[in-house]
Amino acid sequence: MLDTINKLSRILWDITKFLALVVAVAILISMLFGNNVPFFGGILENTRIIMETLGSEGLGLIIAIIIILSVWNSRSS
Repeated sequence: MLDTINKLSRILWDITKFLALVVAVAILISMLFGNNVPFFGGILENTRIIMETLGSEGLGLIIAIIIILSVWNSRSS
């Protein structure tokens, strides 16, 4: 049972890392080419709304930095 939970945990972590990279690429593409890019166009507006919702204390920025650093560290090891 514990082995199954560990496998599921690893699978979910890999999916999370992949989705974090997709979001990072989408933000980069949207910043470079503007809002008219198919599939990635509205992500800057959506992330701005999320950042405003999380508050002015920078909680969203801290969460984004943690995600980016965790993905970066897992790639380098």
